[in-house]
Amino acid sequence: MAAPMAQAHATALSVADIFSQFNVVTFGNFSTSSDVEGRTVVGGNLTGGASFDINPGSAASSAFASLTVYGNATYGGTANINNGRGVTISGSNNVNFNLNSGGAAYIGGTNSGNLSFATNNDTVVVGGANTGNIQLPSGSVYVGGNSGTISTSGNSTIAINGNNSGNLNLNGSSTVSLAGANSGTISLSGGSVTYTGSRGNMNLNGGATAAQVGSLSLAQPASTLSSFSTLFQTPLTQLSAQLDKLSANSTTSGTSGAIAFNASPDKTGTAVFDINASLFAANSTITLNLNGATTVIVNVMVDSCVSTPTTCALSLPTSLNFADPTGYAANVLWNFVNATGITFGTEFGGSVLAPYASVSTTSPIDGTLVANSANLQGEVHSYPFQGTVPGTTTNAPEPASLALTATGIAALGVVRRRRKRRQGG
Repeated sequence: MAAPMAQAHATALSVADIFSQFNVVTFGNFSTSSDVEGRTVVGGNLTGGASFDINPGSAASSAFASLTVYGNATYGGTANINNGRGVTISGSNNVNFNLNSGGAAYIGGTNSGNLSFATNNDTVVVGGANTGNIQLPSGSVYVGGNSGTISTSGNSTIAINGNNSGNLNLNGSSTVSLAGANSGTISLSGGSVTYTGSRGNMNLNGGATAAQVGSLSLAQPASTLSSFSTLFQTPLTQLSAQLDKLSANSTTSGTSGAIAFNASPDKTGTAVFDINASLFAANSTITLNLNGATTVIVNVMVDSCVSTPTTCALSLPTSLNFADPTGYAANVLWNFVNATGITFGTEFGGSVLAPYASVSTTSPIDGTLVANSANLQGEVHSYPFQGTVPGTTTNAPEPASLALTATGIAALGVVRRRRKRRQGG
């Protein structure tokens, strides 16, 4: 079965790369009812979604898909994928994906969702059985078996590594390789079918042909995803600890009603704050004065923890106001050192590093969100961090785009309890 080749080389991924390439990274499950403007990677399951990669802005290019899920996509709703980077799911999928700018869809397990493509020459891999509806203008499709529907409007290459009990509606001159029996319906307008089992119902139009052979070898194209823990979780957790060791050189001023973060950058342009979470009081206005700083690190310690088990939860009041959050979003990284839960009730400017926290929102976050898990009702806006963060490259390569082969397309530790003397409580 002929197919185009598209092998991207693997490179190392640094923590700076993560913040420049991704809008959301969760170590565990992720659910959202609002849009994520940039690229998303989920270490657990996707349990809810809206639109992804719709407005990445100045995000750096990446070998990753618009949406990468290391677990399963489980919620059964509809999600939009834009910007042509496609979707990669290591496990099974029952989400309906509209790939509005095309790209590739890789699903390692079974697929019961609908995959709809808007452009030509797209690619689909379903490692297990497909029971959903795959629709594309033209391209390459590999499934481990089919009881759903595969539809194309132009020349395509279809590989079914098992039986077909579903429907293939193929226009153009398409090539079908079926390593099993056909008990469904295969309709072609030109092209050919090669199969190994019973013929079943085949509608061969436009000069299409069918041939039975003794055997077919259709190897499943493999994902090139590297270890999530090595590539994301370990370096980001280490980064949080590393940032917490930085010495503060900047201070806050004002009363509970009006609080100013006054950056005093060093010669590299870096300003560091140490604060307690109790600084974020209701009815306060927070102003951040960069004063020429290009990198602002704010280490936040939740100072109202409950022990046995240790719970350090933080809820930002809806009456808390951050003045001009998008004005400094690209320069600020908030490091929530010990938070196990964070609720953002107001628009929040800057990237969020919260490796131990379950995060929920009702308002936007302007920057990259890194969390243990997240359940969002507010958008995540793409303001990639442009400051300088400690940490270099990891040893693991980032995954290349899905390889197209000749058969198709080829935690946390204990929450740290160290306390430092901090401002704000």
